[in-house]
Amino acid sequence: MSSRQAPSLLGPLARTRFRKAGMLASLTLVLATGVVSPTAAAAASVSDDKPTATQQGGKDCRPHKPRSAAESSVPETKPKPKDKCKGATGATGATGPKGPTGATGATGADGTDGATGATGATGATGAPGATGATGATGAGSCTEIDASQDSNNFELRAALTPPVMGGPARAYAGIRDLTGNTPRPFLWSDLSDNEDYPQDACGISITQHAQGMQAQGDARIDVITTAGQIYETTCSVVTSNRTLTCDQGWELVNMQPAPGQENGGTVVP
Repeated sequence: MSSRQAPSLLGPLARTRFRKAGMLASLTLVLATGVVSPTAAAAASVSDDKPTATQQGGKDCRPHKPRSAAESSVPETKPKPKDKCKGATGATGATGPKGPTGATGATGADGTDGATGATGATGATGAPGATGATGATGAGSCTEIDASQDSNNFELRAALTPPVMGGPARAYAGIRDLTGNTPRPFLWSDLSDNEDYPQDACGISITQHAQGMQAQGDARIDVITTAGQIYETTCSVVTSNRTLTCDQGWELVNMQPAPGQENGGTVVP
């Protein structure tokens, strides 16, 4: 037989379990004889069965050294080392159900309107506007009458009356028979319908041209416009019945008045 001990047929795990069983038997025997107290036996069992560092966290897992009271009062300036003995973080749990809606809060009180602000100061007066255009001549300024009498048998009148219904001032020629004991009424002829009557006539005159001792002839009527132009026309005097025949058109007088002229004027084209 060889001097070497034969190798054990049990593996490491079996040998460990066998060794723990022997220790348990020895402890039981000691307790039975009363040599060791139960407290001492339990402490010995715990000391013998103390797990190694490798079993808890491997060779890198070291128990933390407790700090003294003086060290605890000093704030740490270095970041704490990662605890390598800490287990992995578990999975995040499912989100819980939504809680019920809370009650609606009370409505706040309405704010009061602020006081009306003071009226601002009056602004400065604006600059005067431009002068407007001159308005049209009023109807009353274009009213006139003239008279002529070169005979004891009749007398003549010329009249310019105000516009009617927005039209021009109207020109008239009149004659009155003076024979007999009582003067006869005037007989009027409208000259405004004659050809080329100026629509802006504003003044009128009349004169008679007698022919010999029979005191008959033409009556000449002139009007002046608001623009300063002079027009003329004539009426024939019928001495047999003291009437007028006024069928001639109006013509511009040649020449027309002009500023600064002396025995001259503006020639009518």
